[in-house]
Amino acid sequence: MLRRSLAAIALSFGVLAAPASVAYAQSAPKRIISVNPFLPLAGSFQGEFEQKVRDNLSVAVSGSHIDFDDDGTRYTNADVKLRLYPNEKALRGFAIASGLGVGRQSEVEYYACPAIYPGLDCTNKRRSVAGATFSVEMHYQWLLGSKRSTAVTIGGGAKRYFIDDAPNGYEVFEQFMPTFRLTIGYAFR
Repeated sequence: MLRRSLAAIALSFGVLAAPASVAYAQSAPKRIISVNPFLPLAGSFQGEFEQKVRDNLSVAVSGSHIDFDDDGTRYTNADVKLRLYPNEKALRGFAIASGLGVGRQSEVEYYACPAIYPGLDCTNKRRSVAGATFSVEMHYQWLLGSKRSTAVTIGGGAKRYFIDDAPNGYEVFEQFMPTFRLTIGYAFR
């Protein structure tokens, strides 16, 4: 008799809990669009669109443009990332990603011409190179609010640029760069 009573109690809790878990699964976000809210203050941009593919997997498309005013160096990137969530709750928690993309680096080449060469073109010129990129990153993402529609993400990683020497025998552009991510976004179905 005691076994039947315990089984009935367990079944009733399961019946009561099932609608709540089904309702959350049906309303759980499947997409996130996010940006770094601080970079535009410095004239730069970092943003991403992420789509859940499976319970532990998502695909993201990201773009960034970073402008270092002190030396005129610019980094512009577009990437497609495959992101693994080991906790099997895609879009929430810890994630590891690898990505392929295209990157462009440019810098200002400064000329200092003495006045004794009046016919020489002494204007500063921007030179740039572009090539494929490979990146790896780790991050942690929170979905906040009662509807879990606010996404906050922090993480970091590294990016490898497959860029040869710049044209005309100039110095080599950066081949390896650390990356940092701090984004706030909107999660939706």
